[in-house]
Amino acid sequence: MPNFQVASGNKVKVFVALLPLGSRTEPVNVNITAGSGITSNATSVTVSALSGPIAGGTPLTFTNGNGSRTVYVASDVLAGATSIPIEAASGALAGSATATYTAKLRLNGGTQLSVDLSAERTESLVFEDPLGYQDGVITSQSWSMPWTANLLSNDDAFRRVFYAASEAVSGREVYIWQEDPPPAGATTGDGIKGAAVITNFQKSLQSAQIATCSFTIQGQGSPTITRYS
Repeated sequence: MPNFQVASGNKVKVFVALLPLGSRTEPVNVNITAGSGITSNATSVTVSALSGPIAGGTPLTFTNGNGSRTVYVASDVLAGATSIPIEAASGALAGSATATYTAKLRLNGGTQLSVDLSAERTESLVFEDPLGYQDGVITSQSWSMPWTANLLSNDDAFRRVFYAASEAVSGREVYIWQEDPPPAGATTGDGIKGAAVITNFQKSLQSAQIATCSFTIQGQGSPTITRYS
């Protein structure tokens, strides 16, 4: 299993996005404009029509040039929506403000990762092997990525994972991009991407704001193999 640290060169990378319920489409970035800002205790933000969907639980940080305010999307919003439902805002942000939803957000602080591709085999006698070796058929496949990290508890990618773990029973999934170190002359390594659920989540706080966490990214359906470029 590869060991790596944040910002330590061409290391293994994992990115995560929350998926809207019922969707496994690869998410895209969305630029957001809130023309009238955010009021204290607001439960929605009026915005220009969104160019793409944003999943519930996603943190969004709005800025107006003088200050910023982070809010949390309360439920899924679709492309074209002109209002974003949010958890009650803890404060106000006056005037026009903007935010960028970055779909492909890197999981920082990783210390250990493995990519496991498994196949279930059922023994069946297809032909008589002269040496007596078993034969069988593959009945199903699965993929998973156990992950361990040390990171800040206010990291937005970590917040996405924590939300998905806490809402797994409701069907909340994430979209995962995993990239190996790129070969010489390339900028992106081989990898896989696809929808997944977060299982076996554990978190411990060793010091102020530093969280040690581990969880399993359990694939949902077939992953897409990606090639280096």
